Amino acid sequence: MNVLTPSSSRRRHGLDALLIETATMEHVPYLQRLKEQVMHDRYRPAPDEEGFAVWQDVYCTVEYFANIIEHPDMLLLCIGSLREPVGMVVLRRTSEHVEIDDLLVLHPRQGDGTRLLTACMRYAEVWRAHKVIIDVYPGHENVDAFLAGHGFSFHEDATNDLGRPMHRFQRGVVVSAPA
Repeated sequence: MNVLTPSSSRRRHGLDALLIETATMEHVPYLQRLKEQVMHDRYRPAPDEEGFAVWQDVYCTVEYFANIIEHPDMLLLCIGSLREPVGMVVLRRTSEHVEIDDLLVLHPRQGDGTRLLTACMRYAEVWRAHKVIIDVYPGHENVDAFLAGHGFSFHEDATNDLGRPMHRFQRGVVVSAPA
């Protein structure tokens, strides 16, 4: 008889915990919860609760996620299980670069961010992008160090759609010749 322990029923182990997949609409309610939790607890995209509510109305709706999932030049990846994702990332492909957005993990320093960032770089290679950019909120030195450890360097100050200051990092992509 196979008995599930409480921890095995909640958390994937071994290679299953490394599973990165393309998100579908079925993932959206769980990714919304993940994004709201990480942004509320760690990154605070707005200085007050009113601003956070505005952010949620723009960047955390079913329509927001549906537009990403349906867009031919965007990709939403998630890691973990369907109902218990532990990380997500959005990729936007342009003619000039690949932009990484919403690189979010529930448990920092567990390797999920590295796995997602590595997947992003692989997509950039396949898409033959020459550079990858990512904007992050200032004041998160651990994020800056994480990106530097993965070959990104500070490029410039920027602002997001809500007018909040951001730091833009970028990294070149080594595109191998077609076989």
